[in-house]
Amino acid sequence: MHCELKNSLARGVPDKFHYKPSMNLKITTQQLLLIILATVLLFVAAFSFYLLQDPTAPLPFSAPPSSTIVILTDINTSIPAPSSTPIPTRQTSYTPFATLLTLTPQTGTQSGSLTETVAPGGPNSTKIPNDTSHPSPSGTLLSTLTSTSPSITASPTITGTLALGEHGVTGRILQNGTPVANVLVEFEDDTPARQSSTDSSGHYWFTTLAPGTSFSVTFNQTDNPNLTPSDQISSLAWFEGSLPTGVEVIDFPDFEISTYLNGMIYELQTPISGAAYPASAITSSYRIPFSWTLYSLGGSYHVELIDYDTNQLVWSSNQLASTNYMWDGTLNDGTHITEGTYYWRVAVTRSLGNYVVKIFSQEWYLIFNQ
Repeated sequence: MHCELKNSLARGVPDKFHYKPSMNLKITTQQLLLIILATVLLFVAAFSFYLLQDPTAPLPFSAPPSSTIVILTDINTSIPAPSSTPIPTRQTSYTPFATLLTLTPQTGTQSGSLTETVAPGGPNSTKIPNDTSHPSPSGTLLSTLTSTSPSITASPTITGTLALGEHGVTGRILQNGTPVANVLVEFEDDTPARQSSTDSSGHYWFTTLAPGTSFSVTFNQTDNPNLTPSDQISSLAWFEGSLPTGVEVIDFPDFEISTYLNGMIYELQTPISGAAYPASAITSSYRIPFSWTLYSLGGSYHVELIDYDTNQLVWSSNQLASTNYMWDGTLNDGTHITEGTYYWRVAVTRSLGNYVVKIFSQEWYLIFNQ
């Protein structure tokens, strides 16, 4: 019987009666490996094709962008316009004998800038009234400042009776090189400030008891609404120094108050008056570009930003040799600019004979939003 079974097996039994587990397992594994390999090759090919495309293009499987997500690559979004409510007139005040800044040209690479939006009415439609203060940053003016100073040859036509110990103080006020009458100026030495108007030849006259002390002669546009055109007059100007000794009548150099000289106008350019910025977006990467035109008589410049409500200087630049400055929003006290209304202006500092003069541009206001 065993032999018959053996012979029968030898003669062959149909394959369906044979159990071959090892052979079936081997075929399944090969198929699985081929499927995995094909999948990997397909993925690599798709990824390689994607890398050949625009790297900035979105992935085909990325979710559609949400309307509430903003990626800040540059500040060019629309900013809500400021209120059209009229701005009240600021209180007038000033601090005489301001100390001048060291001439330090701006250095370093500036990156990025903010785009302004304009208050209703378009550029320059609303301006803050001319300032009557002149807060000035601290520092020392370099003796290397050079400029073309007016001649010190004006002879006074106003004279007054001098009491014992008194000295006369006189000079001329010019507008674009022409003496102007009825200009109110202020003189201050070691006693409270006093005012006087120029005569028909543009001369003013004061008396002093303190030769050798510090002084200032100040012009304020708000005190002189009769001068036109108003946008070609310095909003504020003064010169200062020490009163000479040894003379009975002190004759100061001619004092030019016009911002339009030699066919050039000294004025602000950007940001325009009424421009608005998001305060939180102003950073070292996105700065506000301040710019202005040259003052034709030469000198160095600095930018000032003043709080409209308090009339306090909150930021000023260093003295600049150029007519532009990129500001990152940092105030003088180290804090960051906050929401509110401010105004900005530029002062040029130059020599006037033995004295130092400051000529301020017109003033334009800025809105800082949240």
